[in-house]
Amino acid sequence: MSGTVAYSAMRELAAEWEKLYKSAVCSGIVGDAAHAARGGYHIGRKFQDKTNYSVVRPQDRAGNGPDDASAGIDMSMNTRDIVLCTTRLKRLFNNTSDPRRKYINAFNGWMGHGDATRYDIYARKTSYASPSHTWHIHLDVRRAYVLVPVAHRGILSGLAGESVDAYKMRIGVTASVPLGRKAEVAVPPWPGHVYKRNDSMRPDANVKRWQARMIARGWTTLGTADGIFGVKTEAVVRSFQKLARVQVDGQIGKQTWPLPWTIPI
Repeated sequence: MSGTVAYSAMRELAAEWEKLYKSAVCSGIVGDAAHAARGGYHIGRKFQDKTNYSVVRPQDRAGNGPDDASAGIDMSMNTRDIVLCTTRLKRLFNNTSDPRRKYINAFNGWMGHGDATRYDIYARKTSYASPSHTWHIHLDVRRAYVLVPVAHRGILSGLAGESVDAYKMRIGVTASVPLGRKAEVAVPPWPGHVYKRNDSMRPDANVKRWQARMIARGWTTLGTADGIFGVKTEAVVRSFQKLARVQVDGQIGKQTWPLPWTIPI
């Protein structure tokens, strides 16, 4: 064998993919001897010729991810799930404004009739894929993202069929932003006040705005955005600060105020 490693992050990505489809079974991450002979994403970069197609694109070259890592996953499925999975991945292929595309080099899929197809997301081209891809889907992760959890969550979002707008809202960018415009949500101006628990028993418009943004991001334990900084709000602030790796003080200060609009947690 080549010495290629299936890192835990790639194994976890495959395991989460399996959960999305009833018939899915991971049938390969590290390539066999035949793969090693011809190279490709199932083989670590350092074990193949430097001109191989899987190591020449910008995010696949040396310095992008581990040199010994496999960046490919094969997922065996029944026909129904192959068609469903291929359909979902084709949405990423077709939508050039989908931010999840940047994590995938290409995939081989089948629509249930005719030949299997290779969808090269990087080059935006399709080509013939071997008949084996009528029973398994092959996915190339760009080598720079082999160990990047955010990238894997994006890939799984696409595999789950989540819409672009829902995904963008979840990671904190504006839905349906026209091409050519910045895809960030405008951050409301810092109100100039540090908010903390029981700061006021009356609803505050800025606290309500911050709560509403957090609820939109999925922090539903807040309940409703009522503008009152109570126990639930303080607990969410602390949890969010911990995830954002900023000072955990349970207060909405100048540093914490913009985070719901600016970071993809």
